[in-house]
Amino acid sequence: SIIGVLGVPYEVEHLTNDGYFCVDVYMPDDDVVLEFDGPTHFNTLLADTGEGGVPGDASRGTWTRTPRTELRDMFLKRRHHAVVSVPWFEWAELSGSEDRSHYIAGKLQGAGVRIPASA
Repeated sequence: SIIGVLGVPYEVEHLTNDGYFCVDVYMPDDDVVLEFDGPTHFNTLLADTGEGGVPGDASRGTWTRTPRTELRDMFLKRRHHAVVSVPWFEWAELSGSEDRSHYIAGKLQGAGVRIPASA
């Protein structure tokens, strides 16, 4: 996995201590949650072009997080040091494992995760 290559200890499908949430990836050493958010976590506001947008076509509108996703992250932020979201449309634009590794490393470092120098 990309996170394993970065040398950061992590758990997949981690249940929060209170049992209310199962998060995609958890970095216990830094108390950081990483969520890979697919299309169901977003609404699209279609560009005012007079054309209908095609579902899944990020170029036709602006993506906004759903209220449910906002609430999830609000509750997770009360339980953990940081919550990092990886929107599906950003992930889809990355080509190859090296680009994805740099992307994840940047997101995690921005949340305070210590990436070993050897990664």
